[in-house]
Amino acid sequence: MVLQREKQQEALVLESNPKYLGFKSLEVVEVDETKPWKPAKTVKVTLANGKEEVIDANTAFFTFVDKDLKNVVVTAAVAGHIKELHIDGKDAGSLFSEHHSLEELMLDVESKLPEDLAVKSGVQAFSVEMNKPMGKEGLASMQELLAAKQIEESDWKIIEAVRSEVYELNRAGTDEARQAFVEDFKSKNLACKIQFQVVRGKVLVPVFKGQKQDTTKLFMVFGPDANGEKSMYTAAPGRNMPRHPNPAQFGSEEPKEAFEESLKAWFETAMLIQ
Repeated sequence: MVLQREKQQEALVLESNPKYLGFKSLEVVEVDETKPWKPAKTVKVTLANGKEEVIDANTAFFTFVDKDLKNVVVTAAVAGHIKELHIDGKDAGSLFSEHHSLEELMLDVESKLPEDLAVKSGVQAFSVEMNKPMGKEGLASMQELLAAKQIEESDWKIIEAVRSEVYELNRAGTDEARQAFVEDFKSKNLACKIQFQVVRGKVLVPVFKGQKQDTTKLFMVFGPDANGEKSMYTAAPGRNMPRHPNPAQFGSEEPKEAFEESLKAWFETAMLIQ
């Protein structure tokens, strides 16, 4: 990647790592066990030509460079996450339908990034209007589902009755306890239009069997990475949502309110599944 440039541009400029353009797949080989959220440490990437390489998970696949040559990085691990979940659609969630490669998506991202993003501290999460189709949003609030008469007040009352239990399972429950809740709730509430599912391997959320919704918005999250640079954490079509209520994703220095906001938002919003 060519990172040296004249300091005349105002916006961030995209630099792509040509070696990894069009990569076919990426899987985590090793995680960092020293950190509670166990981020990827090494990954195996299958290149466009079919060759496989094991590389550092923080390898830059894309870099946005500001006018002072400060970087905002899209790492291998994050590129794999976005491709697998939001382009290939291998799990519940929002799905890009107009972007068939990460490079297409990053070119769109380039025009929407705040000029000072690289030097901002902490985590930034925001949704921007793209004024064109961005794909299918895999979320709907309970109020939206009620207003559209896709669920009834009786469904919501059933869900509301287990709010505290779901909160506690996301705060401190085991993987086994969360999965047991999913099965127990379904057995007792077969007719309820809202059910529960464990997503991203760790998080218990409500789900609704329905079509994903068209959206013209793009949601992005950025924060500090292992190398002290600003890094993209995720990008998906749709609205601004807090991080999933996985305690490992919230640092001890963050206010308690951030996790509480996450618990509330992800209880009152259903993921749309087929």
